[in-house]
Amino acid sequence: MFTAVGRRPATVGFLAFPDVVIDLHSHILHGIDDGPADIEGSIALARAATMAGVRTIVATPHVRDDHPFPLDTIDRRVEELNVRLRAEGLDLSVVPGAEVSISKAPELDDATLGQLCLGDGPYMLVESPYTQATQLLENVVFDLQARGYRPLLAHPERSPAFQTEPVRLVAFVDRGVKCSITALSMAGGFGRRVKRYTETLFEQGLVHDVASDTHDPVRRPPDLSHGFEVLDKDLPGLAAQAEWFVMQAPAAMLRGEGLPEMPPPPPRRPGLRRRLRGRR
Repeated sequence: MFTAVGRRPATVGFLAFPDVVIDLHSHILHGIDDGPADIEGSIALARAATMAGVRTIVATPHVRDDHPFPLDTIDRRVEELNVRLRAEGLDLSVVPGAEVSISKAPELDDATLGQLCLGDGPYMLVESPYTQATQLLENVVFDLQARGYRPLLAHPERSPAFQTEPVRLVAFVDRGVKCSITALSMAGGFGRRVKRYTETLFEQGLVHDVASDTHDPVRRPPDLSHGFEVLDKDLPGLAAQAEWFVMQAPAAMLRGEGLPEMPPPPPRRPGLRRRLRGRR
């Protein structure tokens, strides 16, 4: 059973950042998808996560056709990794989950989908498409809801389907779908357009979790604090809300509960809209 433990926040830059961070999206398991090739790579990624204040990390390997593997591998690798982490003295717990693709979800029965949820509840990390998407996107997500799952869209800020038709994402959230933003997007790691759209999602109250989507300690690190530090410059007050996005909301999802009351969306820094328009 997942439980969250409170501790004093750690100081990162100018930002008081929680040191019991919960990372709902990671590719920490080895030899399954595009994460580490071996368990030593997983341990290296785990060390980087603990240094960033992460204490619970959900292993969410891709469940899609280009990364085929027996799905029971997830639980076995999670158990193996937790044993190694204890042996290494690392204060990190790995929880099983998955990042389920839109094309794969309809092929899976309820028993299988239940095994792919995050933690102890019905929340399921669903991969936002990297291309323009047909109505299949809505059909699959709403069908998952009808089957009793609570979809959490992974990195919607990086999806062309939502960038070009933002009303689709608003409609999802209006229907109870949640959104998990990648911290590196907040810091501009995926380009200016993604960063601008990420700002918009926070401003409109469409973000319910911030995760790392980490794949390795260097190019895709498990650090969540830097994104808040960078984006707080354009959305003053966002950094002060970090605990909700990296502790309170993800803890509720892992327990299968409704989310605590969301903090009010931070306003953009005065003059930022005009400056952004000038860049277009």
